[in-house]
Amino acid sequence: MLNGHRGTMVLSLDFELSWGRFDKMPLNELEAESLEERPHIRRLLALMDRYEIPATWATVGHLMLDRCERDASGHAHGDSTPHAAYSWLSHEWFKHDPCTDASRARAWYAPDVVEWIRGTKVRHEIGSHSFGHIYYGDPECTPEVAEADLKAALKAAKDKGITLTSFVFPRNLVGHLPVLHELGIKAYRGQDPMMKGWGFGPILRAVHYWHQLRGIPPYPVQAEETLPGLWNIPGNQFFMPKVGIRRLIPMACQVRRVKAGINQAVKRGDLYHLWFHPFNLNAQPDVMFSGLERIFAFAARMRDKGLLNILTMGDYAQRLDESKHPLVLQR
Repeated sequence: MLNGHRGTMVLSLDFELSWGRFDKMPLNELEAESLEERPHIRRLLALMDRYEIPATWATVGHLMLDRCERDASGHAHGDSTPHAAYSWLSHEWFKHDPCTDASRARAWYAPDVVEWIRGTKVRHEIGSHSFGHIYYGDPECTPEVAEADLKAALKAAKDKGITLTSFVFPRNLVGHLPVLHELGIKAYRGQDPMMKGWGFGPILRAVHYWHQLRGIPPYPVQAEETLPGLWNIPGNQFFMPKVGIRRLIPMACQVRRVKAGINQAVKRGDLYHLWFHPFNLNAQPDVMFSGLERIFAFAARMRDKGLLNILTMGDYAQRLDESKHPLVLQR
């Protein structure tokens, strides 16, 4: 600990089902993969309960809906316009929205999962991952589009009795912070400093994999108040799935790097922020869960020793707001 200040671990999950990648992969494959997530989410929630690990579940707002339908003109969500329109996308953003109910399209709606998250022993946070997984940080996303999207997400949450105060940007593309601030968001997950300005080209990819293999601690981060009462809580480690070349990285290396990140946060008295998507658990789930269990057990031991706080984004932002200093977290 630095000057007696504990480190803080934050865990955030990007919960999106088919909304997250309909512009990246064939729809039938995407829906099939999305339907694999629920058993893993149940297993993850049970593991979090076992080790008392809270998380921010940044949820696409459409997943909270029980149903929706198109209007007489065939448009979806006409009450939340203007919609996102990007030159790189050949169709209207909600083209693939089935506009039916949750029982008929479980890859596009998930009010059941939202209730699972709310019904656990551990108090998780339901955050926002936008309403339709639009890209706030894309240059073609206007403030009006971002505002309409976030208002739709806030309404979907309010209808379930949920108040949103934390936000995770789709694809980690940060944008329109004044809109978030105006609509009551208190925290967002900023980009990993290592990624800023780099993209994810071959050089950075090679460096990234080398760090994973060697268990080198992730880039240290601290929270920053970017607007009054709006805190950037940057992510600094992605829990990598067992797909593509990433499957060659032993789980022991990932776990070692997470532990190094937690130890670094404890030593410095600042932040370690781990994140992933539930669908990242689909490939080799037993291996992924074995890694998560080792991570959660280690974090719980550090917490029980009085060295580490494990907080949601919302709780961390509240403490930061009260202290107005990212290190004073002793409560």
